[in-house]
Amino acid sequence: MSPRFLACTALILCTSVAFAQEAPPPSASGGGQSGGTPVIAPSAGMETPLQSGGEAPAGAPKKPADASSAAPEGFSLPGGSGYAPLNFTPGQGQFDRKPLTFSTSLQQGYDDNVDSSSGGVGRSPVKGSFITTASEGMDLLISQSRLGLSLGANLGAQYYWDRASDQLTPNGGLNLIFAYKFSPRAQFSAVVNSSYTTTPTLTVVNGLTQSNGTGYLVTNSKFDYLYRWTPRFSTDTSYSANGTWYQAASQKASNYIDQTVGQSFRYAYSQIVTGVFEGRFADIQYNSLPGTTTSVNDSTTYYGLVGADVTLSRRLSGSVRVGETTRDYKTAGMATSSSPYAETSVNYTLSRLSLLAFDARYGYEDGGSGSQSSKSLRAGINYTRNFSSKLRANIGVNYSHADASSGPTIAGAQDAVSATLGAQYALSKNLSVFGNFNRMQSFSSSDAVKYAKDVYYLGATYQY
Repeated sequence: MSPRFLACTALILCTSVAFAQEAPPPSASGGGQSGGTPVIAPSAGMETPLQSGGEAPAGAPKKPADASSAAPEGFSLPGGSGYAPLNFTPGQGQFDRKPLTFSTSLQQGYDDNVDSSSGGVGRSPVKGSFITTASEGMDLLISQSRLGLSLGANLGAQYYWDRASDQLTPNGGLNLIFAYKFSPRAQFSAVVNSSYTTTPTLTVVNGLTQSNGTGYLVTNSKFDYLYRWTPRFSTDTSYSANGTWYQAASQKASNYIDQTVGQSFRYAYSQIVTGVFEGRFADIQYNSLPGTTTSVNDSTTYYGLVGADVTLSRRLSGSVRVGETTRDYKTAGMATSSSPYAETSVNYTLSRLSLLAFDARYGYEDGGSGSQSSKSLRAGINYTRNFSSKLRANIGVNYSHADASSGPTIAGAQDAVSATLGAQYALSKNLSVFGNFNRMQSFSSSDAVKYAKDVYYLGATYQY
């Protein structure tokens, strides 16, 4: 890790250490305003609850709560870095249920192109395979006046019946939403999404648009310390870590981690709009080759952004950031480059039974194109609907365009599209069945990266 990154981190953290020093003692009753259930969209395609929060943006003026009807105080998590503003109240919505549940899932599927091959000259032939997957899951919800926690995790394995190598592979994932109020003014929150898989995905910012079938771990996380100085003015000190790590030794040079520290200044113009000015500093490190100390794509990136978090109603909330980024490469002699940057996320609860989530991002991206960095545009839209207490369905479309590069030199363009259609039906309180179809297609002039694949599966889950 570079000394400049450590110095910038220390400077930003020092500006926020004093927050807790001046914070008043925590309220014993935890009184405040009521809100809704968590709604989070770090990336298009991520599953979200069907109720949106009604909490005003952090720092917005609030009417004092009546002591006789005080409710558990809700949490308002800031947006940015691909996340929409998140609002929830302990004891309501999704938190009004059994706190700990376990589940066992078994599914049978078919992948018509397990090697993600174009079938062209010099490429392996297109080959399909049946896939059997078994997994065990856990879902934990904790709600208190000052603490909210939603934790989902699953671990399993999948067996490819007709693949030449790596027939048995592990898979799993973890999704965490955590918030804790030190006082009515000070709050810490964390959002972590991590998965281990063998297939490409467009549903996360740094997800792969192609994969050779070996496993990889992809992680996105964001941590925020939010402090309200006045009823309208607040600050948010953030740290995020995103990365991809490959199982195959031949891909180790593509392992990378992107660590970003940020400081934003937030002003609530009303209970609807909170304006944001934000600066970020990112340090990106790839796994260096033997005999070297740095990779050609190791870099530092500076962000200057303006934007807003908007909560128009209990149903509609969103976040937008626009600005400029400058990237310095650590390899001697490589020129500095710059790029516009924009990100937005929107969650809209059309009714009590349906949710529409959209997100888009343009700017530098690492990891999605193997060992190359790129300027990428990603966009996705996902619609989820409960047709009844037993039947739920979702449909989503994601798009990615990447101008891959080695350092600041453009090396080629790649477009990818994925579409997902799925449904789940509850046979009883504990047993449900589900089905899913996913289409993934990569477009390029190179046979090395273009391909198309369809994946189908049916399965059942027992919850206890």
